[in-house]
Amino acid sequence: MRPEFAELAETLHARVFKGILLHAHLETREEAGELLPTNGPQRVAFLGDYNDYFSKELKDRAEKMTYVYSLFYCFENSVRDLVSQRLAERKGSSWWSSVPDNVRKRVDQKKKDIEDNKWHQATIGSDISHTLFGDLASIMVKEWQEFEDLFPSQAWVKVRLDELERSRNVIAHGNLLPDSEIERIEQYLDDWLRQVP
Repeated sequence: MRPEFAELAETLHARVFKGILLHAHLETREEAGELLPTNGPQRVAFLGDYNDYFSKELKDRAEKMTYVYSLFYCFENSVRDLVSQRLAERKGSSWWSSVPDNVRKRVDQKKKDIEDNKWHQATIGSDISHTLFGDLASIMVKEWQEFEDLFPSQAWVKVRLDELERSRNVIAHGNLLPDSEIERIEQYLDDWLRQVP
């Protein structure tokens, strides 16, 4: 084979190989949910039929906060799951009676409010699902002997959950978190996931 053809063949081979690697990388990221599928249906506006009623700036902020809300939703509910599973395993089905009185009273009031306002169609789930985010730290601190094998200290848990509660309140009131606070949520979530098996 002439040298110029050999060089061309080598260049084409390298480009094809890079294309295959890129395609595999993109498929992996699509499967992980990091990219939208390129061969599937086109992306539907996340606001559905209401998409055209809002400015691009407002929709961009909402989309950014959708990510933050989803992170927080998963984190908060995984903490709830940890608390309820751990206490049920160690204290039995009546574990709820061991949580702080003020938490139980607040949850009872929430359940009564839901029952009194049936038109709203809120569901009455387990007691733990009606706790405030800050209540979760209170429960863990009160029942520390059931959690001390998971965490370095009560302060480690309390500081993280207290600081995250501030961000949660910003999210819950429809406000935009600055990037530094989003990074804090991501960092604390990373810390938590490394700490809790």
